[in-house]
Amino acid sequence: HHYLFVSVPFSLPQVIRGKYNPGKLPENGLLYTDGRCFEHFFHPATLAPMPRNVVFLLDTSSSMQYNSKIESAKEALTIFIDSLKPEDTFTIQSFGNTGTEDLWGSGPGTVEEKEDAKLFVNALSASSWETNLHEAFLEGLLRAKHDAEVSDDNVATILVVLSDGYASRGETNRTKIAEHIYELNVEGTVKIFSLGFQGSADMQLLDAIALMNGGVSATILQGQDDFAAQITNFLDSEIGSVLMSDVNVNYSTGSNTGSNVFGQTRTIFPVLADGYEVVVRGLIEEFDGDKTLNTITSASTMEGIKNWELSAMPDNDDAVKSSLCFQSYAHDRITQLLRLYDASDFLGNDLIKKLVTLSKKDCNEEEFAKCIRAEALALATEANVVAKGLTAMVTVDDDQCMKLDEEAEVCLDGTTPDGTPPAYESDSASASSYRGDYSYESGASALHHSSVYFFVLLSAWFFIAVLKI
Repeated sequence: HHYLFVSVPFSLPQVIRGKYNPGKLPENGLLYTDGRCFEHFFHPATLAPMPRNVVFLLDTSSSMQYNSKIESAKEALTIFIDSLKPEDTFTIQSFGNTGTEDLWGSGPGTVEEKEDAKLFVNALSASSWETNLHEAFLEGLLRAKHDAEVSDDNVATILVVLSDGYASRGETNRTKIAEHIYELNVEGTVKIFSLGFQGSADMQLLDAIALMNGGVSATILQGQDDFAAQITNFLDSEIGSVLMSDVNVNYSTGSNTGSNVFGQTRTIFPVLADGYEVVVRGLIEEFDGDKTLNTITSASTMEGIKNWELSAMPDNDDAVKSSLCFQSYAHDRITQLLRLYDASDFLGNDLIKKLVTLSKKDCNEEEFAKCIRAEALALATEANVVAKGLTAMVTVDDDQCMKLDEEAEVCLDGTTPDGTPPAYESDSASASSYRGDYSYESGASALHHSSVYFFVLLSAWFFIAVLKI
């Protein structure tokens, strides 16, 4: 059961508590489109877990002694070892002054091997004075690639790194570190997942490496759940029970081959763990002909490569769904673009172009990253989204605002799900601005619309209400 805390817009926050049971998705997924926006959710329920090759890199530099970081990492790693199955293969590599300080494995996830691995983990200590992140990644990658070469095709190969510092020994140039790792893993055999401690790890580099190598990164936060719980939750949710690897989602309209679909969020996923789902959102150009949206999802599974096909006709009768579709798309796409923009410090134009397809293909900027940011800004402006480092909110009085209640301090302007359909459904100039010229810097003030106040104030009340609970 899940608990949802929301507030209602009266003079003081009121809290509503509810619970719900999410239903299972159909085997081939769920696809919705209004003819302009689409959302695709996919999680097959009948797949058996895949065997895994897991290489775990653990930072044992001296800074890991503080705040019980090394003990928390060892506790979480021990829990993960217990979850391994006999068909899994795993390696534990600690790093500090050198890329490999201590090494266990590789070995299978049998009872005997797991007990031996836990003794190895328990004996680890944080004693190195420096962090050779470059060597650690390269040596770990070579071990993971060897495991992949001697494994069947239905085995997912994963490298996980946990660190709390910046590269301080060996190669310390962050761009070169990222490039060397990508070059060694250019075929994408190994999926890299990164964990870093907030305030000390080089999260920008760790995230860029994960992004370039088909993985996910996460920050271990101060003041949240204890460190061990956060690490355990990440490992369990991201790589705990892998159902598919190398997931690829393609779209087309009618008899077309996809030229009418643009601006998609992520369509390639390194692995899909049980409990997660593939979610892709995007936009569709206006065109004449068959409006059917088609999708084919392909992936490696325990049973080999499988394909799932799904189609949907536009649903133009539900203004609420239509509005939420575009807002959800905008948030996801902006997040994706800003993550790529942040990683651009480490990526050349040629590499970053392989990781994203922009809606406007004729980017004239010498630096491709500027086009990425421009597209994110254009979409944020159109969708009235406040994004950190990109847009800001300006509040103004509006006598035309429709109050929800006489005593309410927020109102609707007709662009929210409770009002009229969003502007992009019409042929207005703003509807096409997302694909127009990249001259939106002065347009960010459009975020003053009162729909933004509504959602921001509700978010603030929601946050306060949760804190009080």
